[in-house]
Amino acid sequence: MKTRRQPTKFLLALGDLGYSLPEVLIASVVLVIVLMAIYIVYDTGIQDYARGTARADVQQNVRVALDNMARELRTAGYSPSATGCTTPPSGTITAISTSPVSVTFLADVGKLNNDGCLDQVTYTFVPPTDLTKPCDSSNPATIGSITRSIQEWSAGAWSPVTPTAYDVAQCVTALTMTYYDSSGATITNPADVGKITRITVSITGTENTRGWGVRTYTLTSDVRLRNL
Repeated sequence: MKTRRQPTKFLLALGDLGYSLPEVLIASVVLVIVLMAIYIVYDTGIQDYARGTARADVQQNVRVALDNMARELRTAGYSPSATGCTTPPSGTITAISTSPVSVTFLADVGKLNNDGCLDQVTYTFVPPTDLTKPCDSSNPATIGSITRSIQEWSAGAWSPVTPTAYDVAQCVTALTMTYYDSSGATITNPADVGKITRITVSITGTENTRGWGVRTYTLTSDVRLRNL
C-alpha cells in the first residue's frame, strides 16, 4: 500500500512579505523623477498657452486700433456738405505733436447729432506714468493707451468744448506718426500741415506673461489721404 506524500510546507521569512528599504528608496526616487517630468511638461504647456494668448491679445489690440486710425485718416477732408452744416476752419490735419504723439483731422467719420456734418477727430498717445513696471490692467499707472475723441462744428465752435477721450488701445508703449508731402518729403513743421498727403502710423504694444520677460510688437500702416 502506497502512502500519500504530504506537500512540502515553506515558511516565509518576514522580509519576503514586502520590499526592502533600498527597493523602497529606489522606487521613490523613480516616482519623484516621473512626477517632476510630468509637472515640467504641464507647466511648460500652461506657459506656452498663456504666452500665445497674451501675444494674440496684444496683436489684436494693436491691429484693431491701427486699422481704425488708418480708416478714419484716409477720409480726412471728406465732407458730405449736408444741408444746414456750417463750414469749420480750413485744413484737414490741424495738429502735430510728439509728446504725447497726437493727430487731429477733419472728416465726416461720426454723426454725434446725426447731421452728417464735418467732425474733428483726435487720436492721442497717453504714455504710462509708471515705467518701472509692465502693463497691468489692475494698475492704471502702468497702462499706456491711445485715446480717441470727437467733436462737431456747431454755431461757430467745436462741440462739446471738452470732448470725452476714450481708449481704443491699451498696453501701448509707443505711437509714431511720420508725415509726408506729395513728393515724399518728410514734414516736421506744423506750419506745413496743409501739405500732408501721406502718413505712416506705427503702434507698439506690449505684453507680460508669467515667467517670461516683457515682449513688444509693432505694427505699421501707410495711410494715403484720399481727399487732399
